[in-house]
Amino acid sequence: PVPTTRVSDLLMSQRLMGRLQADQLDLFGLQNQISTGRRFSLPSEDAPAARRAISLQRLLEREVQVQKNLATSQSFLSATDSSLSSVSSQLANVRGIAISVMGVTASDTQRKAAAQQVTETINSLVDAGNTRFRGRYLFAGTATTQQPFSFDGQYVEYLGNGRELRSLVDLDLLTETNVSGDEVFGSLSTSVQG
Repeated sequence: PVPTTRVSDLLMSQRLMGRLQADQLDLFGLQNQISTGRRFSLPSEDAPAARRAISLQRLLEREVQVQKNLATSQSFLSATDSSLSSVSSQLANVRGIAISVMGVTASDTQRKAAAQQVTETINSLVDAGNTRFRGRYLFAGTATTQQPFSFDGQYVEYLGNGRELRSLVDLDLLTETNVSGDEVFGSLSTSVQG
């Protein structure tokens, strides 16, 4: 307050002008808040609120990243599911072929034709095991840039690894986003010991 007793007119006018300038600054701050929709423009204006705002902003950014991770993981898992459906139907067909030529009634010609179909199916299964999606091999484990399976006409070799890729699907929750070729196709055999 501006005292009105026992002070000089100069001091009274200085204090009145100081109060008027402070009120104008407060009014400018309120107008700025209304026009920008922000309570403060510099963190130094309200440090505790600025700290809370920064923490909330970081949390929102992490949530957006988690949503992107979930969408990406879902697309890779959908591509994996589609490839595995193809594998399942091919294995059912091979099983049917094997059952049809089993027994004494099948001729050598039928068995050779069945063997040819099985070889073609193995090629198709190797192709399914080498499925790429968005530049990444689905069944290579963590070696996603390396083709996981090779077939030389006699043997199928697995060049990937048995590890899984993980992605954040919540703020502190990692989950697998792929399936290794070892898990799907039983690619890695146990070591032979003598």
